[in-house]
Amino acid sequence: MSARRDFELQLKNSLIRNRRELHMASPGKEEDMDLPKTIESEWNTPALKKEVQRQSMRCLKKTSKAYERWTKAKTLVEELTSNPDASLEELEKCPNVNELEVEVKELQERLNDLKTLEKLLGEIKNKGQGVVLPKEVAELAIKLEVDDKPPQRPPRGPPKPKGSKSTEPHRLPYRRFYSYDNIEIRVGKKAEDNDVLSLSPQHRDGSDFWMHAAGCPGSHVVIRSNGRTSLPEEVTMDAAALAARHSKASGGSVVPVSMTVCRDVVKPPGAKAGLVQLRGKVRTIKVNMKEAKSRLERLDTTELVN
Repeated sequence: MSARRDFELQLKNSLIRNRRELHMASPGKEEDMDLPKTIESEWNTPALKKEVQRQSMRCLKKTSKAYERWTKAKTLVEELTSNPDASLEELEKCPNVNELEVEVKELQERLNDLKTLEKLLGEIKNKGQGVVLPKEVAELAIKLEVDDKPPQRPPRGPPKPKGSKSTEPHRLPYRRFYSYDNIEIRVGKKAEDNDVLSLSPQHRDGSDFWMHAAGCPGSHVVIRSNGRTSLPEEVTMDAAALAARHSKASGGSVVPVSMTVCRDVVKPPGAKAGLVQLRGKVRTIKVNMKEAKSRLERLDTTELVN
């Protein structure tokens, strides 16, 4: 933490202490004011840890969406700037790539700080209520504005007028999971969905990576490449574990999983739903289902379905 941030935190704590002393000097008002936490405050550590986990998940989703907006904006800007026929109006409407990049970096920094806070809380031996946290932990929680209870929700507005349009959310042909690097992994829901996920440009790019349990029925898995030509090994193992679990071979001890890119996945004429053919280079990854258990438990906490 920088000297400036230290000074700001000390000033904030001093103001809160003065406010607390003024409040305590006014009898009968103690329960009317919910004062902010300071490094001397007592915390409900189980509730604080739960709130940190909630905010981590929320931050992870926001980071993934911001990263996707940034990469799409970069691609659009590159296409327009390299196109000599692009109009001035199109160029003026280009998104601000630098602002989007800053947003991604700020969210990634907050996500890393939340993970650090969660780790530090796990190392605290006294895990009850009314606990004074170590200075480092309290400062980080205050910096991140994480309390030991979730923020109050604003009151609901007036009900929306009913219309004839369906309010059901748009159904996607896949479930979404997220790796530690915030890379999105899509897992087909059923055979017909597998075809849509693997073959439709609406749901995958040709450069995205593709996986499927080798030699048995199962879900198709697409890993968003976001312009990458290779994946971190941890992300590869995350996706392979999902492909293995969402297959008929999930009961085995070791499950082989085939990996290629989406452009090399084709549908043979007349083939039944979910059946595809692979061409080009195919890599085989072996998944030890026992070793993959903790990996899958982590991935399950990131799952989004609609």
